[in-house]
Amino acid sequence: MPGAPAGDGTGRARLRVATCNVRELLDDGRALREVLRAAAADVLCLQEVPTHPLAVHRLGDLATDTGLQVVAAGRAGAGAAVLAAARVDVRAAAVRALPTPRLRARRPVRRRGTAEALVRVPAGAGWSVPVLVRSVHLGLDADERVDHALRLLRPAGAVCSGAPLVLAGDLNEEPGGLARAVLTSRLHDAAELAGGPFATFPARAPRRRLDAVLADARLAVAAVGTPDVPGAATATDHLAVVADLLVPVAGGA
Repeated sequence: MPGAPAGDGTGRARLRVATCNVRELLDDGRALREVLRAAAADVLCLQEVPTHPLAVHRLGDLATDTGLQVVAAGRAGAGAAVLAAARVDVRAAAVRALPTPRLRARRPVRRRGTAEALVRVPAGAGWSVPVLVRSVHLGLDADERVDHALRLLRPAGAVCSGAPLVLAGDLNEEPGGLARAVLTSRLHDAAELAGGPFATFPARAPRRRLDAVLADARLAVAAVGTPDVPGAATATDHLAVVADLLVPVAGGA
């Protein structure tokens, strides 16, 4: 994507949100760093980050190498994380577990969770309104995805009450699925608004659109794409999605 604009000249500030499933950081680390630097995100939502105590430092290393800071991560988030650029004012951050059974059909079920941050970005002499950004990785079971989608649309406490919501991540479901229908009943698919939906999985030969940035109707969509980086297909098994959103300006500190 080209460099992001500062705003659109009508009292709105640019917030660039990106999402990427990093597959436990098992692939080409150098290529992944190139992808994330090229994304130049204000807020980066990751899925499948390492959560083992002996590997959690790798997320911090990735953040440092890409000029970002970790603002929300931890075991409760089940591999979801939120990173932010230095220009972003993080008002609140948290990780939350989503209910999952231990077993399904006698097989272990992967835990699910969300990482989220309430953020604002500079807008002239003031700030944008705060925006709640959630990183999500929905599961493989359709009923579970619907249940989690309903939960992810709910407010996250008084500090976030009324804030426009952005949900970004690996939905494990293509457009037309039940969970996506729940989510898009309240949020717009940024890629569809920008006129450029594209497949994101598998990265080497994309044919399924599993990854998305979904945004509150109060946020305009300026552009959506994926970083055009040589070797991006070796960075992880999903293509990153990057969306430039235009956020109303609040002013004041």
